[in-house]
Amino acid sequence: MNEEFLHYIWQHKLYKPELTTVAGEQMEVIHPGTRNTDGGPDFFNAKIKIDDTLWAGNVEIHQNEKEWYEHQHHKDSTYNNVILHVVEQHTSSTLNSKEREIPVCQIEISPELRNNYQQLYFNESWIPCADAISAVQDFTLHQWIDRLLIEKLQEKSLLIESLLEESNNNWDQVFFVLLCRSFGFGINGLPFELMARQTPFNTILKHADNLFQVEAILFGQAGFLANAMTDNYSIALKKEYEFLRKKYNFKPIEQHLWKFLRLRPANFPTIRLAQLAQLIVYTKGCFDTLLNLQNKKHPLTLIDITVSDYWKNHYRLNTQSSNSSNKTLGKPSRLRIIYNTIIPYLFIYSAKHHNEVQKEKIIDYLYQQPAEKNIIIDKWAELGIISENEAQAQALIYLKKTYCNNKKCLSCRIGHEVLCKR
Repeated sequence: MNEEFLHYIWQHKLYKPELTTVAGEQMEVIHPGTRNTDGGPDFFNAKIKIDDTLWAGNVEIHQNEKEWYEHQHHKDSTYNNVILHVVEQHTSSTLNSKEREIPVCQIEISPELRNNYQQLYFNESWIPCADAISAVQDFTLHQWIDRLLIEKLQEKSLLIESLLEESNNNWDQVFFVLLCRSFGFGINGLPFELMARQTPFNTILKHADNLFQVEAILFGQAGFLANAMTDNYSIALKKEYEFLRKKYNFKPIEQHLWKFLRLRPANFPTIRLAQLAQLIVYTKGCFDTLLNLQNKKHPLTLIDITVSDYWKNHYRLNTQSSNSSNKTLGKPSRLRIIYNTIIPYLFIYSAKHHNEVQKEKIIDYLYQQPAEKNIIIDKWAELGIISENEAQAQALIYLKKTYCNNKKCLSCRIGHEVLCKR
């Protein structure tokens, strides 16, 4: 049984209630403590009553006592305030760095709980609880889905904090980086982000009414103009970028960072850059249009995002394609940008500015949108979990990718109900 499961058992008091120390002392858990996810003891500020004495301090949990010594806790003064060592198997005594003996409690786990955990942990179904989720209460499901929506909206918080610090709290630059990252659609998200972080958005604003110059900046900063160019457009694009690079002291990223392998040509990063350039010029670099949620239909779904004439018969620089097409940004791609970038950005921006009214409007907006159709949502529907709107769809996609795929059942309310069933 892994240690994470023992932490879960201790935190939720799922062990058999009659507790004693291995020395035979009566024991009562007043409070199990607060879970510690950093270095040091596993639980802080626990309150444990042993016989007639109330102890306050930290708790360490292992499968058996020998792990205390394997992890060198007996030499680490950080563990001197541990008041209880919880184990599944008792093998020896526990001493701290002052050679004081620490009380040990061997917890007993019910066979039903152990079996439920193993069934989840070793289940190879689409989700670990596929065989049991139909018995989960609707109240649990709906509450957890509502909570996951907020969690999903907040998932870019750390990235945004980093970008704000890097840009001296320039929210326009932050949104530009997030928007660029979204045009990578996962596989090229990182090079898009790196390119944007090295390209001041206020500089692009100066040229936002000139598509050729915006393309020169984007393709140049992306490293695609580093090699020799052979056709007239590419040569002119490189010449323009070299002029702008010297003027603004631009520093491009390395071209090798971009991925083309196993991508459909319409999804090549070069095409996505051309589409991004069109969007910047269409909005004149003023993203207020994209950040407007006043109408039920998002403005991005109404904008015809295509490519410039050169890219209608090219997928790469210098190489002409045999067929010509407008290469528009399709509806699924637009919705992905709206739901994965624009909405979370607005939510975090509102939270940072303590605008609770705007946060509620953002959540309401998602509840008003029809649920998108994709494989993940269809699979949930097969299990009887129907997305009635986009808010629920987003939460279920997040649940699958973040919790189910990583078997984080111990952190999931659905998993908790399945584990504790009798």
